[in-house]
Amino acid sequence: MYNISNREKILLSITISFVITALFYNLIVEPLISRWRAFNGQIESKKALLNKNKRLLAAYKILEEEYIKYPVVLGGKNEEEEIARALGEIENVSKKSSCYIVNLKPRASKKIGNYKEISFDVTTEGSIDEFTRFMYEVETSKKMLRIRRFTITSKTGPSAKLKCVFLISKIILS
Repeated sequence: MYNISNREKILLSITISFVITALFYNLIVEPLISRWRAFNGQIESKKALLNKNKRLLAAYKILEEEYIKYPVVLGGKNEEEEIARALGEIENVSKKSSCYIVNLKPRASKKIGNYKEISFDVTTEGSIDEFTRFMYEVETSKKMLRIRRFTITSKTGPSAKLKCVFLISKIILS
């Protein structure tokens, strides 16, 4: 058919072999290599996760022992006992600061994750100095009480006393 010289035949066969090699590489080898690299990356990330979980599992007993200590520090698991302890502490703090408690109402407790928050509305009368002492004593209490909110108003009448409503809360583990 075509008269092709030996040199042209060699160049044609080299060109065809390059094309076949390029197609083979691009259609078969390159996808296999990219898949292999992706699987390798997944294996490495799984190894890292496994090592992290091994460390956590090794420390599990230590963490469990630490978690068991906290109810002892924060008080028992009985909510009524904790409310009574907190109320007693609030009364002791009011005596220390000479702040007169007019009304003390517990609120409903809120469950938040692994702990509960119990709150109290405390209405008091006193002077600014007494309120600041009361607030300081509550915040530094060993019963871990916290003042979430307070409102100070002047009391009606000839008295120089002020009225303050505190929202005091305490965290207990459940």
